[in-house]
Amino acid sequence: MPYPNIEQPEFIDISPSLRLRRYHGDWHLAVAGYRDPYVYQNSEGIFDENKIPDENYVKGMLSYLDGAGELYFIEIRDGENFSAIGDVTVKDVNPPIAIWYGKYRGIGIGFSVMNAVIKRLKELGFAKITGSTVYKWNEHSLRLHKKLGYEVVGESEDEYILELTLR
Repeated sequence: MPYPNIEQPEFIDISPSLRLRRYHGDWHLAVAGYRDPYVYQNSEGIFDENKIPDENYVKGMLSYLDGAGELYFIEIRDGENFSAIGDVTVKDVNPPIAIWYGKYRGIGIGFSVMNAVIKRLKELGFAKITGSTVYKWNEHSLRLHKKLGYEVVGESEDEYILELTLR
């Protein structure tokens, strides 16, 4: 339970075909996704092929995120069942999102998921999202954040730093 005395929902329904499912230690579902070059370059900033995320990296990262906020797998309906296609963490400092598979990128899933994150943060009483970072080469993520209302408040050599006031 990342937020004391607050129960994390098992599911957050976004649409009939899209939901967030609470993470239950099933890190193995994310390994293939984090081994996609698009994901490890744009999400993790890894370009060295010797450092491509392996099982230990993914397990450790998800364990950290599970303790830092409400970690969910992004799931899409596939017939009668749902399949995990990414992950997102509800937290007020740099909430990360990764869509693991190319066919699910660029079709509005990230926007819908981040709107659900924003809604959940408001429910939890947060007034602002701070410290969100986007790599400068990740133009898709920067556009997404700006579409959601984030403002660039700083930058480093490789990243933009963004904030969003929650109204």
